[in-house]
Amino acid sequence: MAAIDVGTNTVLMVVGHCGTDGAIEILDDAHAIARMGRGVDEDGRIQDDRIDRVCQIVEGYHERAKAFGIERICAFGTSALRDATNKEAIISAVAERADVELVELSGADEAGLTFRGAAFGLELPSRFAVLDIGGGSTELAIGTESGGVEESNSVDVGAVRVTERFFGLLPPGRAEQEAAATMITEQLKRLPQVDTDAPLVGVAGTVTTLGAIDTQAASFDDDAINGHQLSIEAISDISADLLQMDYAQIRAISQINEQRADIITAGALILKQFLLHRGYAQLTVSTRGIRYGLLLDMIDGKR
Repeated sequence: MAAIDVGTNTVLMVVGHCGTDGAIEILDDAHAIARMGRGVDEDGRIQDDRIDRVCQIVEGYHERAKAFGIERICAFGTSALRDATNKEAIISAVAERADVELVELSGADEAGLTFRGAAFGLELPSRFAVLDIGGGSTELAIGTESGGVEESNSVDVGAVRVTERFFGLLPPGRAEQEAAATMITEQLKRLPQVDTDAPLVGVAGTVTTLGAIDTQAASFDDDAINGHQLSIEAISDISADLLQMDYAQIRAISQINEQRADIITAGALILKQFLLHRGYAQLTVSTRGIRYGLLLDMIDGKR
């Protein structure tokens, strides 16, 4: 099986196989940045060049997945697809050009799938919470690995959305920083309340990038980052540094991908605001996430 996560900023694929003993073997894990959600917050439309970019990536993923003899491949869209007034255009384009079905996920489904996928390969207590900071939205889900999600919600605050609204120039001015922080905090209040005794797991590019910076990995090292404990002190320090940097200075940080450099300042601020206002001292970094939840659901016959 192959599951593709078409997000606001990234397009990710995981290919996996279920053995006769029920164990899941991961065969491939691919990452690309498409910035599909660029401009969606402003005019509600996915731009033509972004549709082309997504189609190119998904078509390449399909060819890559065929090498593993997959029985099924499916793509799933999140915040930007939900918001787009021309979503049918990209759904049709992906089907015609890449021969892959693109399915829109609700915010609740996104949170539930992220919750399931984030726990893959991690040793966690029975009850935990998962925070997913995406390009267009942020989700929080609380539950247990055995019972699944008990409560979740999604809010329209993400790294791309905040960047486009407030951080058009880097570094942002004091007024822009304060306006962004206020908007972020107000939006995050709508996420479920959770006891800080339940450990927090963080997924997606903002969290993994800050995890890479904190571990001082020379490049993205899944083994070093997955399961890393990222403290509020480290997050606050990194966020404060980023808020003072221009694009070139941010791009010079080896752990920050060129195509993430313009949005990581906003992403780090979202993460900092959440932990500060919820009283979390740290979170566990997961390099998994929604695509793993999708894969597990597909293997189980739920999708």
